[in-house]
Amino acid sequence: MPTGDAVRVIRRRFSGGEGPRVAVVAGIRGDTPEGVRVAHAVAAVLDQCHDALTGTVDVYPCVNPLAAHLGVRRWPFFNQDLNRRFPGRQDGHAPDRLAHELIRSLQGVEQVIELRGAHPAFAEAAQAHVRAGDEKAADLARNANVNVVWARRPGPAAPSTFAWQFAGTIALEGGTGNRLTAGVGQALAEGVLNMLNVLGVLPDEHLPFHWAAVTRPRIVTDAQVHRVRASKGGLFLPRHRPWDPIALDQLVGEIIAPESGEVVEAIVAPYAGRLLAVREQPVALPGTMVARVVEGLDD
Repeated sequence: MPTGDAVRVIRRRFSGGEGPRVAVVAGIRGDTPEGVRVAHAVAAVLDQCHDALTGTVDVYPCVNPLAAHLGVRRWPFFNQDLNRRFPGRQDGHAPDRLAHELIRSLQGVEQVIELRGAHPAFAEAAQAHVRAGDEKAADLARNANVNVVWARRPGPAAPSTFAWQFAGTIALEGGTGNRLTAGVGQALAEGVLNMLNVLGVLPDEHLPFHWAAVTRPRIVTDAQVHRVRASKGGLFLPRHRPWDPIALDQLVGEIIAPESGEVVEAIVAPYAGRLLAVREQPVALPGTMVARVVEGLDD
């Protein structure tokens, strides 16, 4: 760091017999405590069964500890979003150097699992993200104990993100922005352990749950995920929670004028399906996204 101090990023390695090497990476942004909690929960299970593992699991519980201590998205002082600095530079500033070293340390990994949390302004259903067209990653993600697997086309910023650096990366997220959500952490931790079991690294007898209880999600594409936006400014008051079923034209929430309480806009669902995300930060401007609807998942 500019002060001469060092930022310590911990890797916990759990290794048994011959088998694949898997990396579980959390805390790239400092406002995703759910992912950090899941990483530690996974490590606690693996710590009990070193000798039974068939392969190696590297767990990085918190890649961006400075931001995590403050609960902020960006690396402090440099004001950099670490998830926009990959693959990094060996001769760059501290965030770039860390990104470079992380990528270097992950060379040879056969499967990367990134743990995130919800966007700071939203509550989100448990979900897995894979790259569109990657059927192998999508099939594995169906074992992640999430509500849905979203096969996403890469956007303009994708090449600078961590997940883009390794083919087949599976990103798990859900819960509430910058908070811990009851049930979500356990569901995602069980999803990671179940994927380790499917990969042949963690034996059945060491799963702390029965594999038959794992949620089997459907795979959806960008064409099925719709952003719902406000056209008026005010406070958004949601009427539903993530993963609630929603009918076509059903009320998702209302935009009210804060000074009078007058409803200035009723936000309705453009499709029938399920709510993937619902805005919890109530301040909305014209054009602000207030929900995501997954079309056709109303069963």
